[in-house]
Amino acid sequence: MLPWEHAAVAYLCYTGYARRAEGGPAAGWAVLVVLLASQLPDLIDKPLAWQVGLVPSGRSVAHSVFVGGPLAIGAVVVARRYGRPALGAAFAIGYLSHLLTDVIPTYPAAGWSLESVLWPVATNESAPEVMGTDTGAIEHTGQILFGAYPSLLAPEALIGLGLVGLAGLVWFADGRPGVRECWAVVRWPIDTLQPVVRREQ
Repeated sequence: MLPWEHAAVAYLCYTGYARRAEGGPAAGWAVLVVLLASQLPDLIDKPLAWQVGLVPSGRSVAHSVFVGGPLAIGAVVVARRYGRPALGAAFAIGYLSHLLTDVIPTYPAAGWSLESVLWPVATNESAPEVMGTDTGAIEHTGQILFGAYPSLLAPEALIGLGLVGLAGLVWFADGRPGVRECWAVVRWPIDTLQPVVRREQ
């Protein structure tokens, strides 16, 4: 599954959880956490495999249920301890939804991929030519992203883009949570440095 598809599924799962558990749409900071967590397994495994050659494939250590499960539980426990249970739930849902959607095919003909989440019991090895090269992560990621949908009429494209469109509509209906918080993150270094610059002037 592609990054934007992982993000879409994670958001749909989390906003459904938030409405049921918290009685309303997803909150802004939780949305940023769920989106980040939905990308985290790839952000860890793919550079370690394709750039460094440290792990056997772009789906290995961080994609493993033996790593992701305890990590998700730990996030929930820590977040509850600090009075931010929504953030823990957002992390767990984002991370685990990534693993689940890498196993379950987006359309029936794609086939299941259980070995991608069972490291070290099972391994899913990448092709040797993309492993541990100086520009492996950048080149291989570019090939995947720019060649994502050879045909927009292909089943995987229709389903993937459909998920993204649905998530976008739901996010808009939820009041576009996360926009203000994202802007706050962007503004933080500027607001932090401005007083320092003014004092030096």
